[in-house]
Amino acid sequence: MPLIGILCYEVVSRYVFNAPTIWAHEISGHIFGAYAIIGGGYVLLHREHIKSDVLYALFSERAMAVVDLITYPFFFLLMGVIFYHGCKMAYMSVLYSETTVSFLRPPVYPVKLFIPAASMLMILQGIAQFVETLYGLFEKKV
Repeated sequence: MPLIGILCYEVVSRYVFNAPTIWAHEISGHIFGAYAIIGGGYVLLHREHIKSDVLYALFSERAMAVVDLITYPFFFLLMGVIFYHGCKMAYMSVLYSETTVSFLRPPVYPVKLFIPAASMLMILQGIAQFVETLYGLFEKKV
């Protein structure tokens, strides 16, 4: 809702009153970046990430579960790297009160704090799906 409000304000200011703002584009970019980053866990929850189903769709449910179990360590490794480096980047950004180089100079660290938070949410969701896949493979006899 804040992003929609900012963009609507900018459109009305620019086209109705011929008075564009100098801040709306940059702030909307920051908000959109935070939404996009934090949305990863939600998308993972609903299993809506893009994947190549050309061969995967031909597998049985059991084979799909085995392939998923093989790929989860790569997912956890990637998310762990993103979390580690995201923490370092966010820490440095907060430590130095990092801002953009634009005229407005808004702080960047609030957006950078979303990186480790979002990667941790993705790790937690990945753990839940990993356990669910294991359960389905061994308990339900997929």
